[in-house]
Amino acid sequence: MKTCLKLTAVGLFVASFLSMDITPSYANQVIDFSNYSCHAATRSHERASAIPNDLLTSIALAETGRWDAEKKEMFAWPWTVTSGGSGTYYPTQQEAIEAVQKLQSRGVTNIDVGCMQINLQYHPNAFASLDQAFNPGTNVGYAKNFLLGLHKSTGSWIQAAANYHSANPQLNLNYRTKVLRIWREVSGVPLEQLPLKPSNSQTFADPGTRVTQTVLLNSRFRARLDAERSAQKHVKARDQLQAWRQARTSPSLIGHTAALQRARMLQRQRSELENMKPSFAQKRRQQLNRWRKNPYTAFR
Repeated sequence: MKTCLKLTAVGLFVASFLSMDITPSYANQVIDFSNYSCHAATRSHERASAIPNDLLTSIALAETGRWDAEKKEMFAWPWTVTSGGSGTYYPTQQEAIEAVQKLQSRGVTNIDVGCMQINLQYHPNAFASLDQAFNPGTNVGYAKNFLLGLHKSTGSWIQAAANYHSANPQLNLNYRTKVLRIWREVSGVPLEQLPLKPSNSQTFADPGTRVTQTVLLNSRFRARLDAERSAQKHVKARDQLQAWRQARTSPSLIGHTAALQRARMLQRQRSELENMKPSFAQKRRQQLNRWRKNPYTAFR
């Protein structure tokens, strides 16, 4: 599978990309466009969760898409940090982590991180650490669960994608258009063939009302709780597996296992001896009886 995204309508994608307020961390930075880990993660989670093909990928591109004018390729960048409306592409995961730590040391909490730009303020329990937050697999995995929760409450994939962006229904209209444009180009599927079923709730048809705002907030809240529960289950299962693996190879456990095996062997030997005693006594009585009858042949 080729992991880069070739674009047929280059101008359309360039326009979408240029509208994103994200800059490289260094003006003269040599960009390594071989890193497509976000794309690999979005494709994997789409297949595993029955999310429509290229929808997660399109959201990732809308969030952190990076353009290579020479190769005419665009892909999501895993070490993107956004705060205060402007974002930065960092060349390495460690530099992205240090940037977030620096922001947090100044009291900044509204920070978007990673492939899918998960907000650390509004999703405080999404990740156990910044290393995990910038890991493409866990970052996209959390976004996947959040999107699934939004779809559950709206019944519409495109509405779920719109609601992924923010708690502001008006902003989500523009975001919906952006994701739809990218989705159509990435998938190569005509617009009418994409799964664009509208939401079951007519509330989203009028984004300017207070009712819509309330429904959207509730939808995002429930989806966030679902995503956090899924993330915590995954972390718990991973930690339990790691603890089990470590315990298997620990010297204390190996010594305990050896002692337990020796004890079981001794118990088995005692049991065998106990079982042998009646048969031995019985055999001895038979020999004595034969001897009494004929002392010359009894012990042959």
